[in-house]
Amino acid sequence: MKKFALLALMLLFVLTIPITSIAAELKFGLLPRLSEKEMIDGFTPLAQYLEKELGVKVKLVVPKDFETWTNEAKAGAYDIAYTNPYLYVVVKKAVKDAQAIAIASEPEIGTKLYGTIIVKKDSPIKSISDLKGKTIAATDPGSAGAYLVQMLMLQKANLKKDDVKIIFEKRRDPVADAVLAGKADAGFVRDDDVEKLKAGGDKFRRLGKSDPIPNWVVFTGKKIDSNMATKIKNAVLKLKPGDLQSIKVLAPARTDGFVPATDKDFNIMIDAAKAAGAY
Repeated sequence: MKKFALLALMLLFVLTIPITSIAAELKFGLLPRLSEKEMIDGFTPLAQYLEKELGVKVKLVVPKDFETWTNEAKAGAYDIAYTNPYLYVVVKKAVKDAQAIAIASEPEIGTKLYGTIIVKKDSPIKSISDLKGKTIAATDPGSAGAYLVQMLMLQKANLKKDDVKIIFEKRRDPVADAVLAGKADAGFVRDDDVEKLKAGGDKFRRLGKSDPIPNWVVFTGKKIDSNMATKIKNAVLKLKPGDLQSIKVLAPARTDGFVPATDKDFNIMIDAAKAAGAY
């Protein structure tokens, strides 16, 4: 009986240990903004850093597309995730325990993103309001800086979603190509991407620039216990913008550090998503 009681107590102790305290690994879900290889190569140093800080294996997961990532994030497949600000609010709406912990800083743009609307340099379109009845190329319905925030720009110019025709081209360069080829009258791209276009930024003119939206966000999912969530947050926020350690860890991911995040930072994304009928 004593042996049985001892085994029962040991079993009870094990069952009360938070799952992440004994987990073999944490799954880190990356939104596939680039190819799987580029994402893995870029974020492996961060995963290795987190393993050292947390004492737990960190496995990078790169789904095939935005939709798959979103469905898996809503289902709680990721312990940690990295995504654009729009898909964070989508996941947060479905998973109340999801918690934003940090906003990424990029060397050229910092912690804020801006969207813009481009037309050909010689286009007769002079203002956003002139886009009524026009065809516009965008990247993806889930793109924060290359679709959703521009829909908010249209709304502020008194244009409704039905006033324009949107076609999706998946990436920024096909968007620009569609504009140059006359397939679209205008294009939605991130403002900082205009000069990076393969077609040449000098071939386009900006109609306007959006209000700032948060850069990409790191968040914890519903499976994380509070102790592990705190450890993750502390580890991520140790990587401050401009710090030498941050540069070493994050440069391959085209990032230079993180700053603290709160859900209030993402209110503009909710407004933009509503303007696009996506929230």
